[in-house]
Amino acid sequence: MKNKILVIVLVVVVAVLALYGYNTFLAPTSIEGDKEVTLEIIIEKEEVDKSFSFNTDLEYLYDLLEENKEELGFAYEESNYGKMLAELINYNADESKNEYFHIYVNGVDATTGMEQIPLNDGDVYKIELKKW
Repeated sequence: MKNKILVIVLVVVVAVLALYGYNTFLAPTSIEGDKEVTLEIIIEKEEVDKSFSFNTDLEYLYDLLEENKEELGFAYEESNYGKMLAELINYNADESKNEYFHIYVNGVDATTGMEQIPLNDGDVYKIELKKW
């Protein structure tokens, strides 16, 4: 019985240390202060190809989208994985048609959700409607 409790305690300690290590050394970090970023939105089926330039002191992509939601026609849905981009330019990605909004940062696939994508000066954030 004591061995089981010891194993459970060790597993919990290792999990906490792993989470701390990830957040400290591997998680994307934001940069405080003013920055200029570009947001490109592409929805081919609606012939949308728009580019927006923002001067902001916000730290994450989600915050930028939320602050400019009227101009961008932005909406999200809550999921088990956090906030998921559901609507841009008033176009709602249709799950029944396997549509989703794909995010690129400087031409590279984003590796985290929009709440964890840091805004960096000069970066280009491209959001494109795709099918899986």
